[in-house]
Amino acid sequence: MKSGLVALAFGLALVSIFGTAEAAPIMSLFNSGVNASAQPLPNATIGDPHYKLVSVPSGSSVLRIITSAQCSIGFCSSAYVGDDSLSTWIRPNNPGGLYDPTGYYDYQTTFSLTGLNPATAQISGQWAVDNEGVDILINGVSTGITLGAIGSPSNSTFDSFHSFLITSGFTSGINTLDFITYNDVTNGCCNPTALRVGMTGTASVASEPASFGVLAVGLIGLYITRVRRHGMSSSA
Repeated sequence: MKSGLVALAFGLALVSIFGTAEAAPIMSLFNSGVNASAQPLPNATIGDPHYKLVSVPSGSSVLRIITSAQCSIGFCSSAYVGDDSLSTWIRPNNPGGLYDPTGYYDYQTTFSLTGLNPATAQISGQWAVDNEGVDILINGVSTGITLGAIGSPSNSTFDSFHSFLITSGFTSGINTLDFITYNDVTNGCCNPTALRVGMTGTASVASEPASFGVLAVGLIGLYITRVRRHGMSSSA
């Protein structure tokens, strides 16, 4: 009995130190252009519940959802990655949509790691940009992830998705992701800008060492008490 209690207390003490690592999805991480149920928002919806334009060179900082229907009437390039059930394109709600100001745009979203271990977090995703993806920032720090080259616009940045992976820079509680894009000067009929993001994230469930530690200490105390009582009984 004594050895059993000691082994149990020791095991619980180890758990309190090292914890467990159960991977869990980051439920508050959303794709661009979806509602709270992660379903794509209707065409021409004004605003995105999970993303905002925190910086524009000029013009509107209000977001607009665009789908293939919007592209067909000139609000974006017809070469954009087509519709699916996971995400939609978002863009500034400038009049007409054919000509957006040249310069940098900062699309920002936030998510929470409350109850999760930030040291184990990672985000795997894909993005498409008109025109270039300058950087992805995690909590204001550059990840070095880019897409295309400023001054050399190409359809390849927006007619297909491009993968990215973020494995560091996370913090407890609320985290911020900024997708920095650039709208180039282009020749021809139009110069729209837009962003599309699809991503998922995971992190280990945070352990609760304090509760395990209290239980371990309690069991050790119980063991000591039993030893003392046994000793007293033997001497009586």
